[in-house]
Parts: sequence; structure tokens; C-alpha cells
Amino acid sequence: MSIKKLLNSPSLLILNFLYHMKTVRHRDLARLITSRGTLSLTLNSLLDEGLISRHVNTETTPIQTYYAITEKGKKVTEKLEEIKILLEEA
Repeated sequence: MSIKKLLNSPSLLILNFLYHMKTVRHRDLARLITSRGTLSLTLNSLLDEGLISRHVNTETTPIQTYYAITEKGKKVTEKLEEIKILLEEA
């Protein structure tokens, strides 16, 4: 897999989106990643790695799920942005 392709993977698209938006609802991420299977697998992977967090508000109808980037996720995203800039300079 090329580095440029890796930088456009669903995981990194989600991390970058959360980095700039701070906290978003699940439906916002579903607009970004249209494949439900890919979105679900990617979110679970990012949660397992501690790069994002999830908050579920059960006091609303329907239940609302929110995602946010963690400090670890912010650091990873910043490093990946540096790599992206370096690749553009070449």
C-alpha cells in the first residue's frame, strides 16, 4: 500500500474529521464514510486503539451517539499531517 493511499484510508479520514470538528454525532461520520460496515469496523478499531472516544446519550429519543478525538488521537493526527505535507513537497 502506498503512503498516499494509507493517508486517505477511512481511519485517517475519521481522525482528521474529528481533529477539526472536536465532537460529532454518528450520523455525521456516516456521511463521511458511506459504507456502514467500513464505518463500524473503523470506529471499533479507533476506539480499541484509544484514538477516539464514544459517548452515548440514552436520555434522548432516539439515543444519540457522539465521538470525539482523544489526546493520543490528536498527536497521531498531527504527525500524519506532517507526513502529508512532506509528501506534497516532494
